[in-house]
Amino acid sequence: MVKKAKKTLLLLLLSVISAILYRLGGWGKPFKSWMRDWLIPIVFTLALLLFWLPPVWYGWLLLLVSFGLLGASLTTYYDSLFGFDNFWFHGFMCGFAAFPLCFVGISWIWMLVRAVVLAVFMGGLNWWVHKYKIPKSDWIEELSRGFVITITVPLLII
Repeated sequence: MVKKAKKTLLLLLLSVISAILYRLGGWGKPFKSWMRDWLIPIVFTLALLLFWLPPVWYGWLLLLVSFGLLGASLTTYYDSLFGFDNFWFHGFMCGFAAFPLCFVGISWIWMLVRAVVLAVFMGGLNWWVHKYKIPKSDWIEELSRGFVITITVPLLII
């Protein structure tokens, strides 16, 4: 029971770190966007490794591929594809970045569930803060997006 509590607390801590990195990456000077794009995948990977280890040697390579896909997904809001910042698709692609792990034991159904959860959360949050003109919405959105990327890791191991 103590081990499970420690993992849960560590997951919460990593989720807070992910939230801070997401915000710093969107803040601008003196921070850089790479802080979000390439440090959050490290935090995500650490969180996943708390609960799951690749069962075969090439699983570690696929973990690296997933790392790269998450980093790439964090670099864009897909405005060049849709003509506007599409946070629904951004969230989905952040979740879908775990797809390579489906070849080494992660359930593809739960990977898709997590991708949909991220899509609905990120897109819905963006819609909500703009519909109701919430002050400091950039803080709320970016901290929340970063947090949810990591806190949803346990969905991958159900």
